[in-house]
Amino acid sequence: MMKRGKQVIRSYMTLEYVFTGIRLRECSLTPVDWALTINLIAQGRKGRTQQESEFKAGIAYQRLYFWLDTNLPNTIMVDVNKEDDLYIANLSSNIMMYCPGNPGDDIIIQLLHSKLSVLAGDELSIGEIHLSGSDTSIQYTFDSQDGIYGLPITTTEYYPEGIARDEIPWWSRNDGFCFEFIRPADVKITDEELFKDISDPMDEFERKMIEMSDTHIGLVKEPARIVQVEKWKPKTI
Repeated sequence: MMKRGKQVIRSYMTLEYVFTGIRLRECSLTPVDWALTINLIAQGRKGRTQQESEFKAGIAYQRLYFWLDTNLPNTIMVDVNKEDDLYIANLSSNIMMYCPGNPGDDIIIQLLHSKLSVLAGDELSIGEIHLSGSDTSIQYTFDSQDGIYGLPITTTEYYPEGIARDEIPWWSRNDGFCFEFIRPADVKITDEELFKDISDPMDEFERKMIEMSDTHIGLVKEPARIVQVEKWKPKTI
């Protein structure tokens, strides 16, 4: 049972996701199996039928699952303030999760809660999430009913060594990434030209969802099966 303010939430969904990644600390690479549990509360709206609300919630659920499946498997969790650790992570072709501090589960769970809340939009509310890693005996639980996190609010606050493409950190953006695009110091071209080949994986997902909604809206009573979209792979700039 969950609470939102004084309201007791008796009915909600739970998304469970397991993945294997790498925790990078003090130049040490540690493979970790993570188990993530996310409580989701569907948000009803006036003027919508129950079927329409359930369909919209199903789309939001798939958006969350797609982001998790695109970014978390085999990702490297790295503190971007540690120069040696960031250098090692950049030698790999794995997706990196940029952390504004030690990549412990206490920070990672906040990053995930913030990102998923943005992706869920107005259709789902992210409740408690639970995260446990195989390299520790502790499971972390986090919730943010007021939307407040102990995280930087701009990229320059946690990544001062370079100029990022985006002023807003990845965990506060409605996109398909878990890192920043940093402008090389010796490059003179504009951001538009420099990053023109970067495509947001969520754009393809949204296109697939629009195609589905054109033929299925009003007919779907349960979240549809997870739609597989070609995964985005990072490119070296």
